[in-house]
Amino acid sequence: MLKFFYDSLETLKQVKKPTKNEVINLAIAVFIIVIIAAGYFAAVDGVFINLYQTFYQIMS
Repeated sequence: MLKFFYDSLETLKQVKKPTKNEVINLAIAVFIIVIIAAGYFAAVDGVFINLYQTFYQIMS
């Protein structure tokens, strides 16, 4: 158990903080991915709404 604890501490010592530029670049990447995903889901939702309305009109 102590070996695991000391190994974990050694691993934590090797961890480095990201630079300011890395944080900014990753934040921009996440923002862009969220916007793309939102557009995709909005488009798919629009398609399914149209399919549902068409099916409802046919069945009425």
